Amino acid sequence: MPRYLEGWIKEVVENAKRRPYVSRSREKPVLQIVPRIRTTKEAGFNPVIAEYKRKSPSGFSEDRDPVLYAREMEKGGAVAISVITENTVFGGSYEYLERIARNVKIPLLMKDFVVTENQVDTAYDLGADFVLLIVRILTERELSGLLEYVRSYGMEALVEVHDREDLDIALRCGASLIGVNSRDLLTLTIQKEMAMKLLEQMPSTVTKVAESGIESVEEIRLLKEKGADAFLIGSSLMRNPDKIKEFVKG
Repeated sequence: MPRYLEGWIKEVVENAKRRPYVSRSREKPVLQIVPRIRTTKEAGFNPVIAEYKRKSPSGFSEDRDPVLYAREMEKGGAVAISVITENTVFGGSYEYLERIARNVKIPLLMKDFVVTENQVDTAYDLGADFVLLIVRILTERELSGLLEYVRSYGMEALVEVHDREDLDIALRCGASLIGVNSRDLLTLTIQKEMAMKLLEQMPSTVTKVAESGIESVEEIRLLKEKGADAFLIGSSLMRNPDKIKEFVKG
């Protein structure tokens, strides 16, 4: 059984376990996110993973056409697009991922509360190139199994951590792409200092992604100093898509 099932997270995970597999014929090869992050950095730009999300439990709400938004992010230099597909409290949809996959040529992250292999199957079929796995909602055995299953498709997993215990589990399971979420899923508070400490504690062998609450180029610069390789940005770009160029150029 997944762990830390309280409040809205319990509702989301229970729903995730019930969601049926969506079968499609994948129309594109799997794009590798880690080398693209590396080449973007080498070219002197900030690797920004631009997120499409319509709402969240923290109170965020914004409605944009998913395809138009994704195309704008790609044109603005985003290294990848994160698509929230969780359909109870985040207002996401598998359809958004499928539509965006048909219209952009950069890697796509399926961002969801993934707890079953069915969800990974669906991610691959709909065109995702990497998949979010959240340490806090999985046992170590579950995380290890899902990480291996994601990689069996040639995809990668963005393994999300929030504290040192999460990080230790992620590293033991062999995660090579780790996201540090500054937002505590249980309290929904942003803890940027904790996130920066975690970034500093991570080995150089992993690719580090800073997540949540990034609003400015100054924050990106500070996170880079702490070791972040890439930046997952949602709310700020959904409110003002024009910021993508500023964030990428830094």
